[in-house]
Amino acid sequence: MLELERESDIHNGNVLKDPSAAMGLLWIRRSLAFQSRLFESLLPSDGLHPKDAATSAYHENLAPYHGWLLRSIFPTSLSQMPHREVFLSTFGEIDLQDLGEEEENKITRKLRALISTLDPLLAVWKDSFIELDLEDTRRV
Repeated sequence: MLELERESDIHNGNVLKDPSAAMGLLWIRRSLAFQSRLFESLLPSDGLHPKDAATSAYHENLAPYHGWLLRSIFPTSLSQMPHREVFLSTFGEIDLQDLGEEEENKITRKLRALISTLDPLLAVWKDSFIELDLEDTRRV
């Protein structure tokens, strides 16, 4: 699909037409990379508070492509992230009072599996965009 778009000349080099499949996939990839980094930061029990993990993941994966307005608004929304235990119980679909060591280990194993699946896919995905000269780095 990306090759077809590239060959159809709907894009101006790596300045992608919006809307287009390439633009949609680019932002999906960036959003998944943000989520993967956030989840990775939640794995150690003594890790960052989800608010801090989300802010770090945002600055790494999304902020470079956000203009002033989004860079001002997005971190505010991230400040509402719950504590790690609340996040894990929600992710694991269990009540917070039922989150013990065994349940936490099950949830973090699932998060590790998700991350280990996502990261190689995201790397190949990014490489494909770069190879096809579709890595649009403009700010929105």
